[in-house]
Order: sequence, then C-alpha cells, then structure tokens
Amino acid sequence: MMNMVTRMLRRQGFYRVKNQEEPCYMKHSVGLGGVYVRIEQRKALITVRDLGIEEEFTKVKRLENFINQLDDEAYRKKCFIVHKMRGTGS
Repeated sequence: MMNMVTRMLRRQGFYRVKNQEEPCYMKHSVGLGGVYVRIEQRKALITVRDLGIEEEFTKVKRLENFINQLDDEAYRKKCFIVHKMRGTGS
C-alpha cells in the first residue's frame, strides 16, 4: 500500500517531510493551509490543522478522492472571494 500511496501523493503535489520516523508528506494550499499525510502500515492519516480535519484511510482511491474534494472546495471558496471582491469595486 505504501508505494501506491506515495505515488498518488507525488502526483497530487505532496513532498516528503524529512526527519520523520514514519513517512510523512505535505503540501500547502492557500485555501487549506498545510495538508499532511502520515503513512502507517495499512493506513494513511490525513491532517489539515487549519480546518481541524483528521481522517484515516485504508484505501488509496478514497484518500485521493478526499484530497481532490478538499482542493475543489478550496478552489470554489477562492473563486467566490475573488468574485465578491470584484463585485464591490475593490
């Protein structure tokens, strides 16, 4: 499972955090803040500290879908904010 998770995370733009006992990957998003994925033996734990999200996944596809949903939600919020700012003449 670890190799499959690692490949998927790299495809999603995650980078390995150095000096960690267990493999840990992270990426930073403007709308989400830091997104961390810690890989254990048969599961992956995703944490988004700024949003208080902690989820555990045993299937790679479900983890990938969750990451995509987070990215889509952050993008929609960003577009909403930009659109709102443009509407007020800013």
